[in-house]
Amino acid sequence: MRKTPFGKMPDVESPYELPDQAETRDGYVYRPGDDHWPIVTDIGRLNFHFGDLGVAHALKTGFKGFVTARLRSENPRSVYSNYQLVRGLLLHIATYDTDAVAISSAHLMNYSASFEEDQRYRATEANDIVRVWARLGIPAVSREAFVTATDMPKSSRKRALAVRMRCPIQGAYTNLEYDGLYKALHAAFAAGEIAIDNYGLCLLSGAIGPRPVQIAGLTVGDLKVTMGPAGKTYVLAIPRAKQRGARYRTQFTERPLIEEIGMIIEAQSLLVREKARLCGMADPNEAPLFPAVHVSSTFFDGGTTPARPTPASIAMRIINVMEGLGVNSERTGEAINVNATRARRTVGTRAAQEGKSLDEIMVILDHTSRTAAQSYIEVRSDLLQRLDKKLAILLAPMAQRFAGTLAARGNDVGQGIERHILGSVDEGEGPAALGGCGKHGFCGLGKPIACYTCRLFHPWLDGPHEEILDWLLGRRRQMAEDGSMAVAVTLDDTIVACAEVVRQCRARAASLEGDRNG
Repeated sequence: MRKTPFGKMPDVESPYELPDQAETRDGYVYRPGDDHWPIVTDIGRLNFHFGDLGVAHALKTGFKGFVTARLRSENPRSVYSNYQLVRGLLLHIATYDTDAVAISSAHLMNYSASFEEDQRYRATEANDIVRVWARLGIPAVSREAFVTATDMPKSSRKRALAVRMRCPIQGAYTNLEYDGLYKALHAAFAAGEIAIDNYGLCLLSGAIGPRPVQIAGLTVGDLKVTMGPAGKTYVLAIPRAKQRGARYRTQFTERPLIEEIGMIIEAQSLLVREKARLCGMADPNEAPLFPAVHVSSTFFDGGTTPARPTPASIAMRIINVMEGLGVNSERTGEAINVNATRARRTVGTRAAQEGKSLDEIMVILDHTSRTAAQSYIEVRSDLLQRLDKKLAILLAPMAQRFAGTLAARGNDVGQGIERHILGSVDEGEGPAALGGCGKHGFCGLGKPIACYTCRLFHPWLDGPHEEILDWLLGRRRQMAEDGSMAVAVTLDDTIVACAEVVRQCRARAASLEGDRNG
């Protein structure tokens, strides 16, 4: 048998007793003898359950001892990940060997064989944790199991598969999906339908892609606002996450914010700062930037003071706000599946589209592994898809970017039209009538391009919309050829909206022709 690298291992049946009381690395006290440990951390609660494992008392006690030892020295969230991996192994053992007092070689091989090939990485990761358990000298791992865990074939997790496969459910948003979501978000905030805190955290999620745990860790003092000759500049210090061995809020990455987002975050910070001052907080700068709003958050105390949110509550707030916008995907024809992970993947994808290097993408997404960031580089050249007239008309009804109503000339009052819209795409011709506008006051948006995505636009049934569509597609193509693809795709929303007008006009004309012939 191979000699183990850490001296003599304990006998698997050695007597082992748990302490009556233990303390995590961060100072939280709990009782290892209990079967439920609600471990409170700086960013939320982690629930360790042992009562339903179904294995022998000696094996469960050894597992508790291992988790206790890890909690004493490691980040609780990392320990929780270890716990979940080994818990899966023990639950599998309990299905056929309830009397086992230690993990054996056969247990590890059976567990690996229970997975399909693409899921076998879970057994490999569990084996790695079993080896750590054995090295700590805590009973319930046999010597043979340690050797087997070392020698078994390794399977790696296929990382960022959703990015590589351009998954419409979990991958990055397309340009049409992204633009549709954030246009709807801005409109909902302008209409007073979304509070400024939810608006701000959704803006941050879409603009710089922090993880929910990082947003939950933000405080008022993390926003740095400076006044210069050109006006205010905004920099947000984002606490790093998933750094091995790092404590809460000890490492930061400074991210500049564009003025439009910086203004919203500054307004939110001033609101929280004032609330903190009124409730008597000693240092309002330490107040959370996005306080907890619901009792499901570990630290919520009824709203009297700005309480830290949990990562789970931040993630759910983003989902609730963005799902409530009701924006459809042009790929599925259904409401876009929204979450913070997809926003992060979109930020990484867009960074790759803009030509950012691997190291730059790693900084943007707070990655320590080059493997995780590599996927965005791999798909960069394939993401800039060609958009032609046929494809635009095919996507149009699913994307639902046209929000107005077709109109016939001659009945302005009955159709709620205040003025006519003139436009031209050919410098050699005069402006042509495109449709009517239902807005009462002045509109500063660029006509006619901005009209096609406006809900107050009433395009004429016989307007020159096909010519507008051809011009938009030509302009996009020229921008792409000039090397400005990131700018060119900003026209996609308007192109698809105009294509929907063309499609509806064609359908209406065909219907009228059928009525005349029928």
